[in-house]
Amino acid sequence: MGDRADQQKHMKAAETRQRILDVAMKLFLKEGFERATMRKIAQLANLSLGATYYYFRTKQHIIFHYYEQSHEDQLQASHEVLLRETSLETRIAGVIKAHIDVAQPFHELSKELFKIASDPEHALSPFSKESKPLRDKNIASFEEVIDGARENVPAALRPKLPELLWLYKIGIILYWVHDTSANQAKTYRLIDKSASIVVKLVKAYKVPMLRRFMDEMIGLVAEFKPHVSEVLEEERVF
Repeated sequence: MGDRADQQKHMKAAETRQRILDVAMKLFLKEGFERATMRKIAQLANLSLGATYYYFRTKQHIIFHYYEQSHEDQLQASHEVLLRETSLETRIAGVIKAHIDVAQPFHELSKELFKIASDPEHALSPFSKESKPLRDKNIASFEEVIDGARENVPAALRPKLPELLWLYKIGIILYWVHDTSANQAKTYRLIDKSASIVVKLVKAYKVPMLRRFMDEMIGLVAEFKPHVSEVLEEERVF
């Protein structure tokens, strides 16, 4: 009896958390992230303000939960591509397209969130301490992309490549946020064309003269990428 009661309690908590998330995302889309309030979210979810704060301490925590769900949805969406494709180019493009597909319904909201996230000190920044668990998951997803590819990535580049691919994806997302083409079609073309260039660069790393040049470029990325603390600086893989 105790186990069943605990299970029902957990299920109810999960349903309540999901209801708050669904209501909040609709409100964010309608009014914008900055203008929406926790009080209004509680009202629309038919909950007291205290109960809403129990599940999410701030609007930022709601967005983090949305990002976590989106990441799981992205993994699911990219699963078929990773099972079917062995080309590194197709795998990279497929995973990033899966991200865009999942995020597409929230394109307008993403514009506002990206303005906030452009501050590397803000919790919602992809480079913040608060974002580190999700950032690590995103970087790890590119390890699977590389591991299942038929191309052999040079050993010296292999530990660095997942984070480089994640940074490349951040660049694609930035373009997508500002893409005004119908259904952001230009973003999908950019993914296809740029993924081809990325793989050519990976292959070029095998050439000694080019490798030295690319190592310098990778060093610049490592030195000047945004970071918010010495902890992150020590933990970087480059």
